[in-house]
Amino acid sequence: MQKWALLVIITLGFVLRVIGLSSHPAGFTPDEASFGYDAYSIMKTGADQWGHKLPLVLESFGDFKSPLYAYLTIPSVAVFGLNKFAVRLPSAVLGTLSILITYLLAGKLFGKKVGIASAILLAVSPWHISLSRGAFEANLTTFFLPLGVWLFLEKRYKLSGLVFGLNLFSYHTAKFITPVILIALIFYSKDAFKKYWQTVAIFGIFILATIYTFMLGAGARIGERSITQGATEAAFSERIRSNTVFHNKYTVIAKRFLSSYVTYISPQFLFSQGANEGTYGMIPGRGVIYWLTLPFILLAFKKKNYFLLFWLLIAPIPSALATGAGYSANRVAIMMPALEILIAVGAVEFFDLLKNKKLVLFSYGLVCLVSFILFLEDYFVQSPYKIGQSMLSGNLEAAQWANKNIDADKKIIVDKSLSEPHIYFAFANLTDPKLYQESTKSWKYETWVDQIPEYSLGNITFKDIDKDDINYGISVIGRPDDFKFEVIPQKTFEYPSGETAIQIIGL
Repeated sequence: MQKWALLVIITLGFVLRVIGLSSHPAGFTPDEASFGYDAYSIMKTGADQWGHKLPLVLESFGDFKSPLYAYLTIPSVAVFGLNKFAVRLPSAVLGTLSILITYLLAGKLFGKKVGIASAILLAVSPWHISLSRGAFEANLTTFFLPLGVWLFLEKRYKLSGLVFGLNLFSYHTAKFITPVILIALIFYSKDAFKKYWQTVAIFGIFILATIYTFMLGAGARIGERSITQGATEAAFSERIRSNTVFHNKYTVIAKRFLSSYVTYISPQFLFSQGANEGTYGMIPGRGVIYWLTLPFILLAFKKKNYFLLFWLLIAPIPSALATGAGYSANRVAIMMPALEILIAVGAVEFFDLLKNKKLVLFSYGLVCLVSFILFLEDYFVQSPYKIGQSMLSGNLEAAQWANKNIDADKKIIVDKSLSEPHIYFAFANLTDPKLYQESTKSWKYETWVDQIPEYSLGNITFKDIDKDDINYGISVIGRPDDFKFEVIPQKTFEYPSGETAIQIIGL
């Protein structure tokens, strides 16, 4: 019976993650396009878009992404072609498999009843559904980390070391959390070193490879996003205002860290505000978990599972060490499996306490169902209007339209405000990776591709539009605000809200 229940839960989870995958979330971010094109480029040439052979880090836009998502996307691009569905499918599939892995891990720690509860909670989680429906590499950690933990507890040490190692290349947050979790597991398991040395040895190889990627640019990206940036200047400013020596860069860093860290364990993040932006497919103003799970969380603390609590407490640390005001739900996705298992522990306790009060249980279950339906309505009906602009809806559509309707030999100028617009045109045009790699040789930048004043890919030039660009024989593409002069667009693309997103003139 339990196997059939698990099958139904996993099937539901898959449907929720794959139905309408090309249209929800609305839009398509440059990061998603970049992962897809890198997968296409590696499949065709064995090198990423910059010509790096079998890369351990993706240069992308100068942000040096972790490469695992691109490699996992190669099979779906090979089967379905280079399109939104193919690029998002690996996240949906691994998101579904995360339900199974969370069930296995929870069952190992607390028994099958908690395992089933964990699977249900993750299957219908607003946080996990939203992250699983886009090519968001943060979602990979919700599969690989619990899988590594479960394999370790099952004493399958070689596979555990391999999975933990792969997780290092899933997302930047995992580079910090994974080694710490493994160390905690070693203390938690209390096994002799001779039993798990294979995990440590295999994982050590991946650690060395990760350190090597820091020299390739990944370290610079982490440093650029660190809360230490500008700390000395901020401390000096505070010292002048307050006329005290207690303000220094260390106190500034500590304040920044604590302020950001608290946001990730706050009721606002968990239950009401949720993510601070719609860039990763999540809806601002909606908590990442349901309010109705609050009693479960309170009851779960009675069990005092220190490993899970440790996992939850360290998960926000990398995010709190990065720039930003907090509430970056993608950055702390790594805490999701532990959080859902903790909630499941409380849920089982809750329903055991009320097992003789069937009317109360029925009423609570009905309210839970209504809450879930309201989320589905919010995500599948309302979210395009709420996050379409954040997800840069219209960018890929404009590139695809231009590819089909503008002569291949005609010069096109695209304003850089479209946010790394070159990747959309390479994606839409199925640009030959060899041509793309040749073009990137002349793209010189310091920290970000968009800093280049002007650069080209074939017949397309990317720059800030000016009036002199409006000439016969040239097509110009940009946002309404990019045209500082009066124009009559021949083609427009709109956000789902109806507001003009992109204009094309000079057809």
